[in-house]
Amino acid sequence: MSTALASKETPAGDLLIATFSGRSLAASARRAGYRPLVADLFADNDLRDVAADLRIVHGDFVSGFDGGDLLAALAELAHGRSPVGVLCGPGFEDRPDLLDAIAARWRLLGNTGETVRRLKDPRRFADLCGRLGIAHPEIRMEPPPADDDPKVWLMKRVGAAGGLHIGYLGTREPAPDRYYQRFVEGSRRSALFVASGGRARVLGFSEQWPSPSETEPFRYGGACGPIELAPRVSAAMARAIEGIAAELPALVGLGSADFIVPDEGEPFLLEINPRPGATMDVFEREGTPALVELHLSACEGRLPDAPLRPETVRAAGFAYCDADEVTIGTVDWPDFVSDRPVPGTVIRRGEPLFTLKAEGAGADDAITLFSARLSQLKTMIEEPVL
Repeated sequence: MSTALASKETPAGDLLIATFSGRSLAASARRAGYRPLVADLFADNDLRDVAADLRIVHGDFVSGFDGGDLLAALAELAHGRSPVGVLCGPGFEDRPDLLDAIAARWRLLGNTGETVRRLKDPRRFADLCGRLGIAHPEIRMEPPPADDDPKVWLMKRVGAAGGLHIGYLGTREPAPDRYYQRFVEGSRRSALFVASGGRARVLGFSEQWPSPSETEPFRYGGACGPIELAPRVSAAMARAIEGIAAELPALVGLGSADFIVPDEGEPFLLEINPRPGATMDVFEREGTPALVELHLSACEGRLPDAPLRPETVRAAGFAYCDADEVTIGTVDWPDFVSDRPVPGTVIRRGEPLFTLKAEGAGADDAITLFSARLSQLKTMIEEPVL
């Protein structure tokens, strides 16, 4: 198996991608000169446009991949080819053993199962933040006292992502994989970074918002960036990320760090996501380096000299199905819609319909346009007759 990555001197090759939804990684890989071979849950229409080959894997956002099916799909995609390795996106936060299984068969272009374990185990992560002096909300593994205000504590599932698993105290059944985190009031901010060899470079900051449902008050809605933050806030966020990277020199490639920024005091680091994530759609732009290129360069020990500076601010996020069930017809999708379902796809209440983008001179302009487009398209898609 070839392990040489693309450079100005060597042409790119086949790149295996394993993730819940592969379109953004595949498109970025194309920009970087690779032929993306994608295993994901959906095989959306626009993924089919950019993937050199693809396989649909059994599973869903809540229960995750069928691990055996994913490994079989990657083996089929790799058969007769010499892929440079496997790049993994969302879907492995609570499946480090699956990362280990992938790494046993192919070159893993990203974080190992052990790195994910260290960052996604709530006790180990809280201890790490404590040692480094990074503000982090109080956690506990046992339920708080019954007389505590339910809005003071959040229930979370170990290793989960996307906000679907988060609820206030008492709204989720206690379980061995659940823990409790003290609620912190403030603004949701995130930093996209790239790391290698104990170093980290912040590529840009974004603001995030939820798209709550009746049972999922913290469900991920979208993000907007790049944004400018107060110097004390951006410096504190960068210090936290750099401290984590220095403590965990195996941390490599693209990742994101989610924070709560109170009106006063230090930002609270909520979590590190050690893989490319949802804000790829915010920061992947023509005129700037492909994010997959930056990720793979970090795997070779190289970090960029400067953050990303696109010319506009972009909002990007998910539209969720509010109807009991929608069957997608033949839709003339506008250019600002991605992750376009194949006609005939049945989407049920609470599942994502598509990804939407909007750009503006500033965050307010981009978010306003995003909201208008979201309302218009959801009305069109969820009409009974398509």
